[in-house]
Amino acid sequence: MGTIGTIAMSDDDDEEENDLVPTILSILAFVLSLAVLALAIMFWITEKEFGELFG
Repeated sequence: MGTIGTIAMSDDDDEEENDLVPTILSILAFVLSLAVLALAIMFWITEKEFGELFG
């Protein structure tokens, strides 16, 4: 029993440092989807057509 092998744990900072951009894009997509949902509910409640929004 001469030596005991050890497992070196490497830091995965290179793979996780770019998490900011996907997080921002997912929040932006969520906010835009809420805006589209609110617009659709507004049209459904008021029974307006899409063309009446600009006219």
